[in-house]
Amino acid sequence: MRQQARRAAVAAGQEASEALAAKLSELKSKADNAAANPRLVFALQGNVDERTLKDLWRTEEWWRPWRTEFKVYALAFTGVRLEVAEGIATNALDVAALIRVVRDRGEAAASLVTGAAGTYAAAATLATVPGRERPVILLLAKPFDAAALRALVDKSGGAVALVDEQKVLLDAGVEGERALLRSAILSASPADARAPLHETPDGSWAASRSPLEGAGSLALWAFASSGASAHDAESVANERKLTLWAVALLVAGVALLLGFRRTHAVAAAPATQRLGGPQLPATLLGNGPLAPHGKPPGGDVELATGHSPTMLSPVSPPLMPRPAPGEINFGRYTLLDRLGEGGMAEVYTAVTFGAEGFRRKFVIKRLRPELARETTMVDQFIDEANLASSMVHSNIVPVFDFGKVGDEYFIAQEYILGRDLARFTRQCLEREGQPAPVSAVLYVASETLKALEYAHTKTSESGQPLGIVHRDVSPTNVLVSARGEVKLFDFGIVKAEGRVTQTQSGVVKGNVTFMAPEQARGTQVDSRADLFSLGLVMYYMLAGHVLYAGATTYELLVRAASGPGPQELKQLQRLPSPCRELLGRALDPLPSERYQSAREFRDAITPHLGAGGAELASMIQRLFAEDFRVEENRFRAAGPLAGSPGGSKEGTPSPRRT
Repeated sequence: MRQQARRAAVAAGQEASEALAAKLSELKSKADNAAANPRLVFALQGNVDERTLKDLWRTEEWWRPWRTEFKVYALAFTGVRLEVAEGIATNALDVAALIRVVRDRGEAAASLVTGAAGTYAAAATLATVPGRERPVILLLAKPFDAAALRALVDKSGGAVALVDEQKVLLDAGVEGERALLRSAILSASPADARAPLHETPDGSWAASRSPLEGAGSLALWAFASSGASAHDAESVANERKLTLWAVALLVAGVALLLGFRRTHAVAAAPATQRLGGPQLPATLLGNGPLAPHGKPPGGDVELATGHSPTMLSPVSPPLMPRPAPGEINFGRYTLLDRLGEGGMAEVYTAVTFGAEGFRRKFVIKRLRPELARETTMVDQFIDEANLASSMVHSNIVPVFDFGKVGDEYFIAQEYILGRDLARFTRQCLEREGQPAPVSAVLYVASETLKALEYAHTKTSESGQPLGIVHRDVSPTNVLVSARGEVKLFDFGIVKAEGRVTQTQSGVVKGNVTFMAPEQARGTQVDSRADLFSLGLVMYYMLAGHVLYAGATTYELLVRAASGPGPQELKQLQRLPSPCRELLGRALDPLPSERYQSAREFRDAITPHLGAGGAELASMIQRLFAEDFRVEENRFRAAGPLAGSPGGSKEGTPSPRRT
């Protein structure tokens, strides 16, 4: 019940937020059109007469479209406060946060704002006026009431409330749900009132809280109940309990019957059939010690030397251990060191040998043996091999081989001497006492975006877009080579058209600490989810730690599903420029507000690159030069094992080289 309520609340909050964002987005485009109107721009040149400007808004025919829809038109010339306003007093709405967002980003923004005049939906944008040093901010607003809030209820499926700290400004939905929501908001502690998720002890319902950007302390609360699903789950659980009890009683009855029959069979069997296990002392079998040929003096007694058929229990033979790296051949590859394992595969370094001393290094991904008979897992592994082998780009680790050795599937990738970003960042902190420099981080991001742009825009042979989304852009899946090259790898959970295996709706895959909100909720994702993940990777490199903090995976998942909240936004503001501005957009919870493509994100980074590539190459050598020498020596020392070219018998280790 609790899990269902949590999931439903997170989904309801997202639906309500997206519905509100769609409405506000329309306001932004209308504000942009108004700010670009040449007659308004002309009226704002020189010394602006407030009375003339207000008269223009009230009477001019060309302003009619905006006068019809909006009740408030206002201007801010220099700072974040309104200086001219029609429809309200200049201080009647708290719009400073919204105007600040517009000035910082240099583009339009929209949100809900409140004040003495009530609650309004407002959009602010820049109007570039010749002769003025700074753009003028134009703000358009119209009342936002319970009727407007009901449209969000239709999307979320439960009650919705607009809340300022712990004050309920507006709410809509079923009265019972609204009452529960109001009670939870008013009774929460200040810390709980700012938490992304509110849960009830009995798990019957939950509520999510979604902060509104540019709206100060305003947030949307969305109610979701687990009632129907919980009732269904309870019914299923009761049915399962009855079934299990019935099976248990049946098994117990059969066991008693077999035990009774076995006792009688053993009692009636000769001693030679009843004795089993280790050979017993002869004193238990006859009248004295054993004679030299196994017969005790005084009679012929047959000794039981093994288990009788009536006493033997069926025991499965022990599983053969997985061969240790560096001890046997794996097809034409010699496995050297085990790098690690995941839920699907084990990963090894490997070498293959040829004539005249030829050798080549690889990384072998070996499907875990217990998954070899699971069709879905094998299909997913084959999908990964087929897709990855088609990805030919200088910033993507290539796949060269796929096959089977016995019943075991494997993928062979190019071995690249280097370190992933997780180890690189940890080494920066341990060896140099600080995270990676900004220039190096921006270079890593730019090179990774080249790989993502290639993947996102890749087409089939017939020219149809493949719709590839990596879905696991994280520090462990981006490599920096010993020469400072940046490589993206591990397309194991990629989303693409034409794959045999598809992730079901509601199933979450990937690294939870580097997920976009829509991915954490298990909803459909597109290429913009990868850009969000890369933004989190950049933050990790710059700060030396992940953005989201949580004691459990579930807590992290809830935070990831909501996107950066007030605490995370404060952390982002501490970053140096231009990273603060770049990540402010890349990590927007709404996909429509992020960079819309890898190319757009990379174009925003390019002016700030500097000598990041050279600095990264120097750092990777400074931090890992000795480790790289050890690895290279390890490969040089490896020789062909038994059964490989130059080896003897398969499975027999070759002598170690010294």
